[in-house]
Amino acid sequence: MLADAVGRQITPRARTAQEQLPGGSSRSGPIPFLAQGNAKPPSPVLPCVLFLPPLRFVLCIALFVLASASVAMDGPVATFTENKGQWPTNVLYRTRFPGGELFVEKNRFTYVLHQGGPMQGHGHAHDEPPEPFRAHAYQVIFSGAQLAHGEGRSAQPHYENFFLGNDPASWGTGCRVFGEVVLRGLYPGVDLRIDGSKGLKYEFIVAAGVDPSIIQMRYEGQDDIAVRDERLLVRTSCGTIAEEAPKAWDERGIVPVSYQLNGMSVRFRLPNEHAGVLVLDPELTFGSYTGSTADNFGFTATYDNDGALYGGGIVFGGGYPATTGVLDNSFSGGNIDIGISKWSPDGNTLQWSTYIGGSDNETPHSLVVNDNDELFVLAVTGSFDFPVTPGSFDGSFNGGTLIPVNNGFVNLLGGEGYGFANGTDIAVMRLSPDASTLLASTYVGGSGNDGLNQSTALAYNYGDHFRGEIALDAQERPVVATSTQSTNMPVAPGAPQPAYGGGDLDGFLFRLDPDLTALQLATYRGGAQGDSGYGVQFSSTGDIYLTGGTASAGLTMAGSPTQNSFGGGVDGHIARYADNGQLLSSTFVGTASTDQCYFVQLDTDDDVYVVGQTHGSYPVTPGKYVNPGSSQFIHKFSPDLSTSIWSTRIGNGNGTEDISPSAFLVSNCGQIYFSGWGGSVNSNMLAAQSTTIGLPVTSDAYQSTTDGSDFYLMVLDPEASGLAYATFFGGATSMEHVDGGTSRFDKDGNVYQAVCAGCGGHDDFPTTPGAWSQTNNSFNCNLGVFKFNLGQPVAQIGIDGPGYVCFPGSAQFTNNSIGGTSQVWDFGDGASSTDFAPEHTWDEPGTYTVYMVLSDSTSCLPNDTASITVDVIVPDTASIDPVGTVCVGQSVQLHAHGGDTYQWSPTTGLSDPTSPDPTATPSGAITYTVTATDACGSSSASIDIIVGEASGSAGADMDACLGVPATLSATGGTTYLWSPAASLDDPTLPTPLATPSDTTSYVVVITSGDGCETQDTLVVNVVFGPPEPTVEDTAVCLGAGVQLTAYGGSSYQWAPGPGITDPTSASPMVSPTEDMYYIVFITNVCGTTDDSAFVDVQQVIADAWPDTLVCPGEPVTLFASGGLAYLWAPSTALSNADSAVTVATPDTPTTYTVTASNALGCEGSAMVTISHFPQPQVHASNDVRIDFGHSTVLTASGTGVLLWTPGLSLSCDTCATTIASPEHTTVYTVQLTDANGCKAADQVTVFVNGNLYVPNTFTPNGDGINDGFFAYATEISEFRLLVFNRWGEQIYRTNKLGPVWDGTYNGVESPIDTYVWRVDLEELSGNKRTVYGHVNLVR
Repeated sequence: MLADAVGRQITPRARTAQEQLPGGSSRSGPIPFLAQGNAKPPSPVLPCVLFLPPLRFVLCIALFVLASASVAMDGPVATFTENKGQWPTNVLYRTRFPGGELFVEKNRFTYVLHQGGPMQGHGHAHDEPPEPFRAHAYQVIFSGAQLAHGEGRSAQPHYENFFLGNDPASWGTGCRVFGEVVLRGLYPGVDLRIDGSKGLKYEFIVAAGVDPSIIQMRYEGQDDIAVRDERLLVRTSCGTIAEEAPKAWDERGIVPVSYQLNGMSVRFRLPNEHAGVLVLDPELTFGSYTGSTADNFGFTATYDNDGALYGGGIVFGGGYPATTGVLDNSFSGGNIDIGISKWSPDGNTLQWSTYIGGSDNETPHSLVVNDNDELFVLAVTGSFDFPVTPGSFDGSFNGGTLIPVNNGFVNLLGGEGYGFANGTDIAVMRLSPDASTLLASTYVGGSGNDGLNQSTALAYNYGDHFRGEIALDAQERPVVATSTQSTNMPVAPGAPQPAYGGGDLDGFLFRLDPDLTALQLATYRGGAQGDSGYGVQFSSTGDIYLTGGTASAGLTMAGSPTQNSFGGGVDGHIARYADNGQLLSSTFVGTASTDQCYFVQLDTDDDVYVVGQTHGSYPVTPGKYVNPGSSQFIHKFSPDLSTSIWSTRIGNGNGTEDISPSAFLVSNCGQIYFSGWGGSVNSNMLAAQSTTIGLPVTSDAYQSTTDGSDFYLMVLDPEASGLAYATFFGGATSMEHVDGGTSRFDKDGNVYQAVCAGCGGHDDFPTTPGAWSQTNNSFNCNLGVFKFNLGQPVAQIGIDGPGYVCFPGSAQFTNNSIGGTSQVWDFGDGASSTDFAPEHTWDEPGTYTVYMVLSDSTSCLPNDTASITVDVIVPDTASIDPVGTVCVGQSVQLHAHGGDTYQWSPTTGLSDPTSPDPTATPSGAITYTVTATDACGSSSASIDIIVGEASGSAGADMDACLGVPATLSATGGTTYLWSPAASLDDPTLPTPLATPSDTTSYVVVITSGDGCETQDTLVVNVVFGPPEPTVEDTAVCLGAGVQLTAYGGSSYQWAPGPGITDPTSASPMVSPTEDMYYIVFITNVCGTTDDSAFVDVQQVIADAWPDTLVCPGEPVTLFASGGLAYLWAPSTALSNADSAVTVATPDTPTTYTVTASNALGCEGSAMVTISHFPQPQVHASNDVRIDFGHSTVLTASGTGVLLWTPGLSLSCDTCATTIASPEHTTVYTVQLTDANGCKAADQVTVFVNGNLYVPNTFTPNGDGINDGFFAYATEISEFRLLVFNRWGEQIYRTNKLGPVWDGTYNGVESPIDTYVWRVDLEELSGNKRTVYGHVNLVR
């Protein structure tokens, strides 16, 4: 297996034959099916001719039909793989079809057909030897054609690798796969489109005024070619290919067309006149936010050949949704970085997203994508460490002058929220298709600020500071229009203006090689005042056109300018350069007031168009669409800029609406596309009254209302003859705008627009269902993007109902096409219709391919064709194959016919009631009915199932004595068959004699009269002699019962004995009163044997002692005997309730019972009683409080001997009355002992009040006498001593009694003085107090 880069596995094809390739090379390949002899022929080829607008049409030929095409498919049926060296260089693409391959070359098709060989019958068994392998190649050469340029469309999500041979130069890796291929310029004015979406077809797209007869196909390499019955037959050694009669339509119906064969060349025979229509139907393809959680301004957008959208902006910190594996997935520093994202063509997927930046600030100005899907970025950077690649044109930052954060951008109120501390350089980058690699990157700059419009005369709209454009010429070299304040920019040798013109800004034009290593063209464009470069485009001959604004009256003109002199104020300007940089021609564009050009475009005749703003009396050419007095203009010039062809004004007529252009296009059809924005944000610059209110919209506008701050999209008819379409685009709350940079239209009329959306944390920017992000996840702005289709129609048809018709019947077609105002239907049976959604009835059953050609009148874009296959079928009738009798428990498979789906009833006993062939397992007689449903309805059939029931028995299991025959007995059938038969006298009898030598299971098959079978089993247990009994002795507690157990026989008889319950049981219950034997007689089929069981009757006699009289609470040791285990009750006040010896300490007199048990569990019990003497009483006097040094009298009362403790501070410790003299609070306990020796106690507490002593003088002189200051206290629980000097400063503190102040503070002796002390204390009694005093320090 081969693995591609996205993880798919690609299975190499079997190498069974040589595959002939164009140019004579070969390689191994499969041998697909192709018709020959009696083999099934390939599907017919269906040619067709489709017309487009007047004098423009399409010749359509459907090739090999690969599968029945449906309207909605997951992907193209046929795909086209690009050639990256694995095939000869003349091959552009390769596609496969059943039976061979088609190689698309620059001016021909090469078919390689296969037949026979060992792979022909793959998947099927064949008895005959394989047909010999054959291959045949032939070519269709487009006579007189040019070498066309191939363009792949509808890129697929995978690619393919080819490792052919051992020469890596012949390997093709990462080959892209497409669903459609266009050969541009096959003939002058003729393109060839090969489409694989619904099979394989090709179309000749013929431009207006081009004679289709120039198309001529010359066939070479076939065996023969002929036209028969209007079909083109191409005969080869691998079979005959039949191309069905061509068909053609226009808006009036079917147009006659046929093959015209002349030798080996084929043309199409068409009438001299034809007609067709095509319309413009705008559609929002998608709208999405980036979903950044950081503030994220929108700047620039572009597209690639697949219709993916690239959007760029600036990001204030982390939070941009960077994807894994990209160039930079984290914020690099400064205030802002560039954030660039790529959306899928439908906007539902963020294909990649990355940061770009250095440690300072960067802004993106323009994006463009080459044919390899590599993104070129034009940016401005202020970072010394901006990422550049080795070998780049300029690898170091040139810097400039400070642009502060506040008021750093000219004419802007406030600031952008960022600046450039070190000035700016231009940066140009090229990213890999997945943005994982920086393929090339370079600085371009001088010592001033580069890439920014910092001219006070030219920076008019919000975002004008960041205007500039990067575009790719025919060799895909990046060409940049920009501006600079550097006087030492790098210029190319022979530059038409090698030096800075003067003023505060010059325009600058340069071209780099694709790897950004060499400056191929570079020149200033400026005069003595401010000049700018905004837009750049190319002519078909490679000339370069630059446009911008100028305040320089002396700007150099060349050639024969339409306007040779400066109009005044600010003018636009256009300059035309040769590929080598020579200035060929130029012109001013403007009035006596302020005018600027922002974008330049060219049509197919290389006429030049510019769009800009004006505040002067800009001229309007009669007959053009115009909004008089408006502040935007469109102007068309001749290629050499010598002639003004026409001009007009667009807007709301106020003259101050100032719509800032953001994208501009002139299509190949001459339609003029414009995108711009206006509103309150623009008033932050000089466009103080900018608004979208009052701009004209068409009746089919996507959004017909505006809040004044929205985008405005419009399309003008060719030559500005009318307004084809106009709409607003924006939310109802936020002020949509662009912060700078370019957005773009593609040639199909799709605008790819970047927006600074949702500012203020709003979510009102229009997004589409399923878009990558439908919410602004930041607190302020998000880069929003939208893709709006203003282009060609798309044909989409279907059937209202199933995709078939029941004969006779009709189909109602649906038309879900996008765009188009007319259509032509061909129903495949010679009938046609121009209705929008017709209904049609066919006269015969069969399979029909229905085509619909959609056309539109206001565009030169191609028609589109959709097809659908309709089966007209004859209804079928339900039937069931007959079955025989079914025996109970057995199954039978039923077989139904006549439908596509089936439903059986009842469902009882069926394996699958929806299968045409279910398995039935009925429990009894039953009738099954099946309802068969096909596309045309339902019908039913029934079948009766007869169930034959077999019943019988083999009889009960039995014993047999060895050598003695046993009679078996089966019942319930007409025939019997026993097994195993070896030990039976006749296995076919219902009652055979069995003489097994060992225990045997016999199985009998019993057959009923209707042939149904059942079977049963019996076991003959062979006994080898009389019983060998096993009888177990046992024991029992006196008064209880016990079960005896005997083994070894088939029957038992116990002799009479005490308490026996069932003397015939193998395990009877007995209840003996003394030890004894029980006798048992054990019998089997061979005889009787006796045995006995001894029963030991056991009894437990328990004893407990001593009964006693004790003081309450006094412990008593209790004893028990007579058993192995003991349990005392109650268990309270016992040290151990399950021991023979335990200690009891009951609070009240208690009788304890002990239960003794032996090993068998037999029990006996005994009792013991503990009695109590009366509890003595003693009472002490109440608690008392005294001062320190005082005494108090304590008293006690009760009958018995007294003892006071502690006795040291008492006058008498055995007296009823005593005097207590404690120094500390003391608890005294008095204990009384009565005549029985029982004791009682009481307590009295004498509280001694606390005492505090603090000296008033101390002498810390080191003589050992009175050197420290401290406090002495008694009866204290908490204590704190603080000392303060005369200024109230605390100089000593302790929270304990005992520590001494030595008269120092912070290690320095305190002066002789009087100090204040404070004591906070809590006495043991809970009393709290604070005491203050003075102490004298004397030395």
